[in-house]
Amino acid sequence: MKKLSLRSIFILAIPTLVWVIGLLFSNIWWQENILSVTAIPFLFYCLALIFTLFLRNTLQFTFCLPFIFFWGYIQPLDNSTSLSQCPQTLKVFQYNLRYENPNLDPLVYYLQQFPQHLLIFQETTPEHGGMLKEALRTQYPYQFGGQPRVGYPNGQLVLSQYPLFSMKTIATQAGHQIIHGIWHPPKYQPIELYTAHPPSPRNAQLWAERNVLLMTLNNLVEDYLDTDSASPAQLIVGDFNLSSTSKRYQTLFSGFNSQPVSSWPNWSGLRQYLTIAIDHLWAHYPLEICKRKALINIAGSDHRPIVTYLTMQK
Repeated sequence: MKKLSLRSIFILAIPTLVWVIGLLFSNIWWQENILSVTAIPFLFYCLALIFTLFLRNTLQFTFCLPFIFFWGYIQPLDNSTSLSQCPQTLKVFQYNLRYENPNLDPLVYYLQQFPQHLLIFQETTPEHGGMLKEALRTQYPYQFGGQPRVGYPNGQLVLSQYPLFSMKTIATQAGHQIIHGIWHPPKYQPIELYTAHPPSPRNAQLWAERNVLLMTLNNLVEDYLDTDSASPAQLIVGDFNLSSTSKRYQTLFSGFNSQPVSSWPNWSGLRQYLTIAIDHLWAHYPLEICKRKALINIAGSDHRPIVTYLTMQK
């Protein structure tokens, strides 16, 4: 039997050590972006496992297995279930349409055949918005986005089967818009609704603007929860351009529940373990997440649409 040398241990352990230490000090835009892609160490250990099989080194193979399981475990799945039973389900559909999306017909057909209670869209062009609002007006009569002097705040559009009240936008210093209002399904208490679409952190400036929006929203929610008139039922939805495996994600919205599912990129043939979760939903008790699932049968965007099943505890 071949030995497990110190050099082999060091080579196999160093990617995980670098990743863990990097997460603690990831305050540079490109560093945080790289560390958010956990598929990189996962693929490294997959290749290492194959290499140890080729070398017929049982000890190295065995040493690799815990790393494979660890990186596979933290990788978000296509669906996530937190409650086995979900009475009186509320369904929330969220989708980054992609500005260049050439055909929304499959999406419209799906939403007509499989009704949801609340629709949250990002990267909505005026053409997209006009088509969706008109085609879905009968089933989703309550709408925010596309009105004069409102437009589509950061490309966002909200459609609902149930009433929307006091809908407004809140701007950050960089001009990015947060939508805030009240969603009131029948037989439920009013739900405070927040939606946002911070910029993709493609450079240092956009990374900083995304972080400011996240902190603005986090402080807005916390301050509101501290008021006497606050409804405890809170819902935060959007494409946040923030990986669920990042340290920053773990610091947001204390007391809220979120179940990340893989949503980007939605490339043909790309395996789930090579994607990341950036389209999120947070719910505050008495709202609880029963399950979330990413749909794979709607093409046209680099994101997968996600359906979240919610219930409200009495």
